[in-house]
Amino acid sequence: MRRIKITYQIVTPESAELGECDDSGWENEEGVCVDPDDWDIEEYGSTHSAVIGLALKIIGNGVEGSDYPNCYPGHTWYTESDGDMDYTDGSVKTLSYHLEGFTEQEEIDIYARLTG
Repeated sequence: MRRIKITYQIVTPESAELGECDDSGWENEEGVCVDPDDWDIEEYGSTHSAVIGLALKIIGNGVEGSDYPNCYPGHTWYTESDGDMDYTDGSVKTLSYHLEGFTEQEEIDIYARLTG
């Protein structure tokens, strides 16, 4: 089963001065299922295209690949370029997306679409 697991990292102004994060962990350890159904396959035209399309919807735009400028299937994850700022304390929360159960070709194609 294909899943995208999501981690978070919070950087405060104080932790940034030390070059560290204040907190990190799982946002969604179980992961979001990325197995297309018949409707998805019909919409995207093939199972492969549906997998890629669904993964892109979950990950979204504005991410950077961990292994840029190359993709290493089974090793690459994607982190938001700009996180969400909490204006009450100046902390920034960013999410990272980790692929699990995807084929090598699916991972390469997701990478190509996300990194342009």
